[in-house]
Amino acid sequence: MTNWSVSTFKAWCNEKQIQTSMENMTVGQLDTNLRRFYAEARNKSGESYSKSSLLGFRHSFERYLNAPPLGRGLKLSSVPRFKRSNEMLNSQIVRLKRQGKENVTHKPAIESENLMRLRAAPAIALSNPLALLRNVWFHVILFFFRRGREGQRLLKKTSFKFEVDASGRRFVTMAHDEATKNHPEGVTDVSSNEKLPRIYETPEENDGYKALKYYMAKLNPRSDASFQYPRKNSKWNYDDKVWFDARPIGGNKLDGMMKSISEEAELSKMSTNNSVRATEITLWSNAGVENCRIMAISGHRSEQSLTLQHAAPDITAPHLQRSPFEKLDL
Repeated sequence: MTNWSVSTFKAWCNEKQIQTSMENMTVGQLDTNLRRFYAEARNKSGESYSKSSLLGFRHSFERYLNAPPLGRGLKLSSVPRFKRSNEMLNSQIVRLKRQGKENVTHKPAIESENLMRLRAAPAIALSNPLALLRNVWFHVILFFFRRGREGQRLLKKTSFKFEVDASGRRFVTMAHDEATKNHPEGVTDVSSNEKLPRIYETPEENDGYKALKYYMAKLNPRSDASFQYPRKNSKWNYDDKVWFDARPIGGNKLDGMMKSISEEAELSKMSTNNSVRATEITLWSNAGVENCRIMAISGHRSEQSLTLQHAAPDITAPHLQRSPFEKLDL
């Protein structure tokens, strides 16, 4: 989000022939230019940005300007020196509300029937590179709450650890914390529990543990990226040691991953990447896990935002692990 927001603002400045770079703008110049940006910026469809996007811009600009090496220590949302730009931002939000465009529609969770259909679908089998990739991607997003294509592209082979718990059960977990939209500074402001989620091995043939273990063995050794392009049928045989090319999957491909899975598995409703996150939150909530524990892993700062994401059709998890942080078997 931060990189995209900054790039959008810089492109707008270039279009308006603003000579001073964002990094070198004085406080007065920033306030003036942000005021114009909030009023004039439009998306690719030529429409005004939503309330969440406008607020996201401000948060992203603040993160970017305050992070090393700039370290400017600016508070775009609260300092009086940014009064004029904030007044414009607020007026835009009021305008959107009057037009009925204020609210954001959250993607619904994947329904139980479609989850069961997906579990048995060849679309996520372990028998070919593309299906194996889809299986691993789905479970990584579902269990580890990976948000955004930037976070997904940053994953490396070393991002995962395969371990055994005290009772002898095998599982895989994250080897490090991630910087998220809600905790952008590498989760330094709030203690992160991202390493607590685990994907346990189950009797299921295509479970997330088996898929990830097999996937790691088939990745191309000439690339450190976790998500690599699967080799096409004309260049692949089942007995090959390597099933993937030595190049990371691009952001656009990652953005459309769940949509392509939905189509291939012939789910009754088209789902998006956000639907996967909503599904896990809903599974946790319906299993009786407290919101505070869900928030510890998902990165949500407020129960209100969490509630919005699991305000979806009731779905149930086939199994709940013994610890709330050992995640759900799917």
